[in-house]
Amino acid sequence: MPLISSRRTVGVRDIPLALLAPRRLFLRVEDVTAYKWPLVILLTAVTLIGYATVQTGLISREVDRQVRERIAVIESQQRDVVERSALRETYEREYKKGAFEKLVRRIQVVAAEPVQALVSVLVVAAVLYGVVALTGRKTEWHTLLTICVFAGFIDVVRLLVKLALMLQFRTLEVDTSLACLTPSLVPLEQTDPKLAAALWGGLTALDPFRIWFWAVVIIGLYATAQLRGWRAWLTCLLCWLIAGGGRAAIAAATIGGMTGSGAPNP
Repeated sequence: MPLISSRRTVGVRDIPLALLAPRRLFLRVEDVTAYKWPLVILLTAVTLIGYATVQTGLISREVDRQVRERIAVIESQQRDVVERSALRETYEREYKKGAFEKLVRRIQVVAAEPVQALVSVLVVAAVLYGVVALTGRKTEWHTLLTICVFAGFIDVVRLLVKLALMLQFRTLEVDTSLACLTPSLVPLEQTDPKLAAALWGGLTALDPFRIWFWAVVIIGLYATAQLRGWRAWLTCLLCWLIAGGGRAAIAAATIGGMTGSGAPNP
């Protein structure tokens, strides 16, 4: 009985190729649900990195520092005009607020990051599906989703680098993009907080890992013949710009809400 040979599609063992040789990986992609286990591993990895971030104790340390700063400001401004009992109640509220903030930030890094990774994969794949359909080519949803899932492992590398930097400098305030240069580009004391926040959000697009992600997506579109030529480049460029603009708008709106409610400017 003759042996029937079939080309093996991509799977978990091919994850390193997404980082090292994406073209060789995507040339073997078929329009099947080969992304299931890689997606599970992607979300698990993001969750574990978030859990490791919590275990470092940096979240508690950062929130405790902020609580101490707020209490110091309150004491310097109200110590001589407020009764001692009322001052103690104010301190107690700040400590409770700090405990709640710790809980929220822990949930954010452990639960919100995997959800964000999943939503990003689905949204990018849906946008690419729509663009491919508009070009008149045969759209392959599973193929596009496979490209986005494997490209998503670049974000895992980014999170690992951020975790290493946080451990190195013992702070949560690290960034792999040019957004970290915002304080040196604009004097925050003399600049509209919304403008500074928008600049910060826009500069997050100039991140080598985000650029690497879109480069891998372009390679995937080429290799699978879903999009080629200037269409692949233009689509990914527009997605990159829109994502950066969205982060800038969200940052500006967040700062606007904080200042409008009487919260201190960053």
